Amino acid sequence: MTDYLPDVATVPFVLARPEDLPATVPAVEAARPPAATALAARISAPAARTGPGPLRGAVAAARGDLGAVHATPVGDDPRESRPNRDNDLAFGIERHHGQPLALLLAALLAAYEGALELVDDQGTGLDSGDWQDLVDGFDVTARWIASPRRVPGLLAAPAPQPVRRSTPLDGLRRWVRGHHVFMVFAQGCTLALSGMTAAARDGDREAAEGAAAVATRVMCACRAALRFAGDATETQYHGEIRPTLMPPVAPPQMSGLRWRDHEALVRALGEAGPAWAWLAAERPELLEGFRSALDTTYDAHKGVCGHFVGDQSPSLLATSRSARPAIGVIEQFHRIRADLLPGADTGTDAGTDAVADATDPGRCPGGGRGEER
Repeated sequence: MTDYLPDVATVPFVLARPEDLPATVPAVEAARPPAATALAARISAPAARTGPGPLRGAVAAARGDLGAVHATPVGDDPRESRPNRDNDLAFGIERHHGQPLALLLAALLAAYEGALELVDDQGTGLDSGDWQDLVDGFDVTARWIASPRRVPGLLAAPAPQPVRRSTPLDGLRRWVRGHHVFMVFAQGCTLALSGMTAAARDGDREAAEGAAAVATRVMCACRAALRFAGDATETQYHGEIRPTLMPPVAPPQMSGLRWRDHEALVRALGEAGPAWAWLAAERPELLEGFRSALDTTYDAHKGVCGHFVGDQSPSLLATSRSARPAIGVIEQFHRIRADLLPGADTGTDAGTDAVADATDPGRCPGGGRGEER
């Protein structure tokens, strides 16, 4: 583990392997921890939504509701790639065997508390939409695990303060904790996409539609997590973050593209194509909402990269033979991932109206359409 990590985050940050997550809605129902309902209610209570401080207290109490999660470190894992190991080491992540949904909820609450601690203490540079989507990512994941046949209603995020002061290592704190948040959301989105795919295969439209709506909101939260991780000044980036991305500090094969959670999400995207096509035959806005969420997530990644290194700079970990701009590489992968989604039939007036609403750049697609069922 890198020696600066204990100064910027609570480590080790414990995660399950994404391939251990349940792959169907019935499996989520069967595997959800007994405390899932209580902790979801705790973070949803009106008293918790009055500010980042009260919400942070509610999240801490929810961690108490969940209790200790009995798990053991995975250790040597023949299924793990070297790049994944390098990424985990760089961000203090430790993989554990145990009840995967309990591990996911524990990680979600730990990441939530870590983000709220920074925002409560020092504010945030996120705009109101990104902040709402970040908070909703935690909310919708926890509440859907507790009740995976209902689409959780959207809860208003407590209003934060803008950044009002800064102390040494704050940029690096947001960078590391933002990556912890992203990893939790990547697992949550994989969970929802897998559930949607299996439900569509079984002809369970209600479960598939619910999981699709959840996947879209968690993908929007992934976008917000990227922006939270990059919520730093250029001075903080060059002085605190950049040195951790370069040799000799950065492990030799560190690349977020090879993180096993990212790879699992990409696999889930590829496997979900027929399910999206099946859903879009009657609900085209579900597919278009997710497509828009995926597009804005890649735009956020490019935006964070461009903000710090410009639009012509190669990746810090690129080989000496590569001069391709990092933003160009991100755009290439964006096109590849977007091509995993089928085209949507939006011929009806109702479908066209829904798509126009879903692709409004001022909002997260699907973000305001949560409903309890």
